[in-house]
Amino acid sequence: MVWGPGTFGYSPLGLQAFRATQCPGINPSKVRFDTDHHGRFGGDNFMEGNLDTHMISAFGMNVSTLVSNTNASLSTEEGDGFGLALLDFVTGLANRAVVPHVLSLSLGSLSAYSCDLLCAEAAKTRKVSRGECEAYLQSQRQVCMFKSEAQVARINHGLMALGLRGVSVLGSSGDGGSHWSFGPFRGAGRVPSVLNEVGCAFSFPIFPSPSPYMASVGGTVWEAGDPRRPVAWEGSGGGFSWQFGRPEHQEAAVAAYLSRTAGLPPAASFNASNRAYPDMSAVAVEGTSESAPTVAGIFSLLIDARLNAGLPPLGPLGPRIYEVARAFPGEAFDDVATGNTKTSCATGFPATKGWDPATGWGRPRWPGLLEHFGSDESIRGRAAVRSR
Repeated sequence: MVWGPGTFGYSPLGLQAFRATQCPGINPSKVRFDTDHHGRFGGDNFMEGNLDTHMISAFGMNVSTLVSNTNASLSTEEGDGFGLALLDFVTGLANRAVVPHVLSLSLGSLSAYSCDLLCAEAAKTRKVSRGECEAYLQSQRQVCMFKSEAQVARINHGLMALGLRGVSVLGSSGDGGSHWSFGPFRGAGRVPSVLNEVGCAFSFPIFPSPSPYMASVGGTVWEAGDPRRPVAWEGSGGGFSWQFGRPEHQEAAVAAYLSRTAGLPPAASFNASNRAYPDMSAVAVEGTSESAPTVAGIFSLLIDARLNAGLPPLGPLGPRIYEVARAFPGEAFDDVATGNTKTSCATGFPATKGWDPATGWGRPRWPGLLEHFGSDESIRGRAAVRSR
């Protein structure tokens, strides 16, 4: 399943054209709408919906795919109406009699904490009032789309409930590195100038990708067009949540990164104790909106293999991602050790060997994923060794 509000949807004719020109293996008959909201041509979210649908169905060939839009109001497209739409969606989905095995979420913005911190620090300069900052941010497209930390916490609870129902949720890590929703604020006015200065001084994570109950997917590109030389895409989002604590399965990998990596941002600019993201990465063409549904399609195939073998779906992916990456290095994920999340700022999180906030554990490798996620044999074997 892919989801979005506002004009989100897809064009069946566009999917047929994508099949004819780029991906003949797609089966359009396996893709259908989840609600009566089928999207509206011309909106940003309609383009997003088409991209999500193309990628998840291309990489999850012949797996049934739902395209969901549960709130077609334009108030949910760019501003803080989005947060309520997402809350209603995850709550409603968790209460359905039948839930999807995989959910891909590409849309998001700076977290409520990030937006509050941005305006608080801007107000300290005495060049911009808090009210001016908040009004300006709401005038920007998909920059601050959550009303409060309490709303974010409720959405996070809904994502947890989906995990308990066996849903594997994946999300895009963002397109503004460690500092932005998309990039620096445009214009030469006083407000954007101050916000750009503050934006480079702190890490401003997005949401929902850093939720502990979601697998966060960053972006990579091919250096000099060579697929054998992956590097972090310069806009790939990554860093540390301000709101959510670090889950236990991340502890060893993240602690190792923080202890051995030179050139980290100033300690006061991020919360080194909290949830770190992304968890892995995939090819991004001008955005991680391509990365997440790509990986979601891959995991759809893995879960299909599990179901055909009489195994249960995977549910929350985080614990297994980190266990597999540590126990079987280089098998399920191809390490990407080049890049940085700084974008146009002076500091960011550098990519390095092993897990890092630029590319997570790296890009997926099908043979290792099939062995360690499509089957439980390697995990059982590892548990048996530990018990001896």
